[in-house]
Amino acid sequence: MYVVSCGSQEGRLDTMNGHRLASAAVKKIKRNMPKGELRRPTFVIGYAAPEPIPPGFLVAWFNDEYGGPLKIDVSPDFQVTQFEAHHGPWSALVDPNLPPSISDPWRERLGWGHQRSAHVLPLRPVGLDVRDVVLHVARLARGLTLLTGGTAHDVATETYFNPSDWTDRPLRQFRIADHLRIEQVSGREDGRVWFHTRGLSKFGLEDIEAFRPAGLSERSTIEALSEIAEALIERGKSPTVGEQFDVPALNRSVRIVRHRTDQSYGILLHLREIEWDEPGANAGSSPLRRNLEDR
Repeated sequence: MYVVSCGSQEGRLDTMNGHRLASAAVKKIKRNMPKGELRRPTFVIGYAAPEPIPPGFLVAWFNDEYGGPLKIDVSPDFQVTQFEAHHGPWSALVDPNLPPSISDPWRERLGWGHQRSAHVLPLRPVGLDVRDVVLHVARLARGLTLLTGGTAHDVATETYFNPSDWTDRPLRQFRIADHLRIEQVSGREDGRVWFHTRGLSKFGLEDIEAFRPAGLSERSTIEALSEIAEALIERGKSPTVGEQFDVPALNRSVRIVRHRTDQSYGILLHLREIEWDEPGANAGSSPLRRNLEDR
């Protein structure tokens, strides 16, 4: 294992020109690289470049974009393409050149024509603010997309990002909107509108859902779900069915009324249904409260 760091402007310029890092500090360490695909990646990046980008290119881009220093742990085995990317206490596993056994199923599932794929996933987030870890991973995915001219796929939210899509998402700081998607589904048989989040799994949580009668404010529900999601991330755990917790940003309490799974999108979603009382509403008259036996 070797550690490659780049912290000077000269080193960045050399890297971007394809030369050896002028300011690179390389030392052998004894930690073993993780082997194989550890779990579902946070981002998959497809690209058509004939060769994967060298780690030093990502280092140079990251340091220039976010100040760095980004440190890379690479394997001495040149057949191993994955590496660890560290920024302070935050770490991610990057493989810029996935083998066909992994990249081909992704290409088939996502329906893109990219012949090569990379992926990024977090490492060792225990004891850290998971928001910082998620932000670090997203920054690396952004860099890989921009450097390869490819397409990034956020696995949890099923959102695609081309290089131009990252323009409005510089990821200078953590914003929940950069990492969470809120879906709105109308036309249900019961006449209600189904709202639910996509992306809380990146924070180790299950997604949340709420049902509202058609014709009510959609924007207020979306904003409320966003605030509730942030409160759950702050708590760091999914509440149990029947549990009630406060959301200071909404100045009200939220209840968990049901846990279920859903496969409407062809994938398995784990959802916790929530209810809350609107200001001035009696506990029994909340527009979000419904009779569970009516389902």
